[in-house]
Order: sequence, then structure tokens, then C-alpha cells
Amino acid sequence: MQNTVIEMVSYKLKAGVSRQDLEATQEQVNRFLQTLEGFMYRSVAENESGVLYDVVYWQDMASAKAADEAFMTHAAGKALMAIADEQSVSMSHMEVLSQAQGQCSAS
Repeated sequence: MQNTVIEMVSYKLKAGVSRQDLEATQEQVNRFLQTLEGFMYRSVAENESGVLYDVVYWQDMASAKAADEAFMTHAAGKALMAIADEQSVSMSHMEVLSQAQGQCSAS
């Protein structure tokens, strides 16, 4: 049995890059990820220090690794990496050991 994988990328934006610049890349990245085998879910969050956390769930490690390679050569990946401070980028893949899901209600 293969475990679900979480890909976590943290980074800061380059000096002078605006929130609008970041937002301009997000739809393109999301559309690209949705075409990849094994893609499950993505969210992006920012902490109070301006560090962004890009969290992606994959069905398995093979899908996560294949996506990583494809991302770096795709226009969406290049657009996001162009605004990220390269020195701040950190990425890891982690197998999910345990999970639970709450009940969501429509507002």
C-alpha cells in the first residue's frame, strides 16, 4: 500500500514583488497541477513573517516526484520561481502516517 504524500514548500517573495504578482501566478500553477496524475489538493498560506507555505497532497511519492520534475520546466513553475527568493526556498516530501477529516458544512 502506498501512502499519501504531502509536499511542503516554504519561501519568501523577492524584494519588490507584490501580493498581486503572487496572485497572478496562482491560477496558472493550480491549472498545471490539476493536469498531473496523483494530484489531490493544494493550499498556500502565509505566516506573520511573510514566509509562504505551499502545501500539496499527492496520492503517492512517485506522483510527487514526477510533479516536482515537471514543475521546474513548465511555464507555471518558472513564473512562480521567478518571484520567489531562491535563498529562502525549502522543499520536502513526507509520507502521511495518520489522517482524519472533519465534517464541512456549506455556509
